[in-house]
Amino acid sequence: MEFDDVTGLLKHPAWRLLCAENAPLVLAFCATVFVDENERGVPEAVLISRLDDQLYDLNERALGPYPRPASEYLTEWTNSGWLRKYYPPGEDEPHFDATSALEKAVAWVRALPARSFIGTESRLSTIVDLLRQMAFGTETDPQARIDELSRERDLIDAQIAQLRAGDVEVLSPVALLDRYQQVESTAVELLRDFREVEANLRELDRRLRQDVAMADGGKGDLLAAFLMDREMIAESDQGRSFQAFFDYLLSAQRQEELRDLLEQVNQLPQLDGKTNRNLLKIPRAWLQAAESTQDTVRQLTEQLRRFLTDRGREEDRRVLALTRSIQRLVTELVSDGHRDLPGMDLEAPQVELTLPMERRLYMPVERVELDSTAGEASDDTDVDVSELFAGVHVDGEALAAQVLTLLEESPSGQTNLAAVVDRHPLTLGLAELLTYFQLERPGLDVVIDTDHSHDLVYERVNAPERTVATVPQVTFVLNEGGTAAGEEGQA
Repeated sequence: MEFDDVTGLLKHPAWRLLCAENAPLVLAFCATVFVDENERGVPEAVLISRLDDQLYDLNERALGPYPRPASEYLTEWTNSGWLRKYYPPGEDEPHFDATSALEKAVAWVRALPARSFIGTESRLSTIVDLLRQMAFGTETDPQARIDELSRERDLIDAQIAQLRAGDVEVLSPVALLDRYQQVESTAVELLRDFREVEANLRELDRRLRQDVAMADGGKGDLLAAFLMDREMIAESDQGRSFQAFFDYLLSAQRQEELRDLLEQVNQLPQLDGKTNRNLLKIPRAWLQAAESTQDTVRQLTEQLRRFLTDRGREEDRRVLALTRSIQRLVTELVSDGHRDLPGMDLEAPQVELTLPMERRLYMPVERVELDSTAGEASDDTDVDVSELFAGVHVDGEALAAQVLTLLEESPSGQTNLAAVVDRHPLTLGLAELLTYFQLERPGLDVVIDTDHSHDLVYERVNAPERTVATVPQVTFVLNEGGTAAGEEGQA
């Protein structure tokens, strides 16, 4: 440990707590409420009531002058970083919780007194077991792993044979106490680690809120930085260990096994008077601590969701404002006589939807038997090949010119399909009639009214008879301003 590192720790909340004038009061009261009882999120009224009783008892016994009210002490401890004051969702009363710095100070003070019994054998066994797991877990040679498993099997077989022979070895009271103390200290350390993980997540949430409040650019950079920090915490050794521990706790079978083992150990006669009944509450305390940490993660995710939603609304309003400004500018230019405005065509993506009921049912293909044998035709036989040259070509430009001629002669600048056919009868049959529906030429609008229809009589191509077609009412409009007639009607 370097001198500069120690100097930098002088401002740590745990160090300042140990140097505080009322450190005994803070450590004794907060250790009882938040560490021994493992309370998380104590309401302000409950904490003030308990602190008032503590202050009254200390003043009565003349153990120190504490003239200020309990609320002022809580405010001082919160500002010093020893307690955390927050408002749970949906509640108006503030709640208090211990910080990681407070737990570290409590753990250090509790380790100062001399202990009557210091167990070492169980910790040595734990170290050897952990080293064996690391060495065996990273072995890539299959034969080495087989040898190790064979050795463990031989040891288990030897123990079974010893038990069958009636030789039962049990742990001595010293060995039991050694292992019990190790279990107790490890359980308390786990709770302390939970608060540190939760503190790291709250710090990430605080930075995110600060960045959101001060951000004035795009959300991409801020979102990338947040996800990187979140990923670093989740992928860190501490984050992975916490997630594995939380997954272990979620198993109902393991929870029941853990509770049964704790109950069985606390009833051992060798540990009579040396057990801690609070250790039976450790599984529930672990679950509460893990759930509190997960709540912090959920609040962090909710904060990110609100940020993205708010930013999305702001960007939508910005796009709408820009669109309206462009529309106003175009309207002003058109009203000033600028009609030939530059522009560009954008291909908007479209999704073609085909509903299941719109699809055709399967139709089996009819197999047609063809006779490919060629017959010999005599020279006197006349073959009619007119059907091969019966194709019809309709000139749309010529039809549009005919329609424009009638529109120029019309005082209203309008005419209908019946008048055009009456002036220029159909010579190419149905193909020519359908072409009138598809005329596209600048200055010419075709308005089709499907609610009204009439009959047109025309002569068939290459046939002496005539036919009648029922068609919707088609109106041709001369539009010199470039505005569609349909849009004028809607306006």
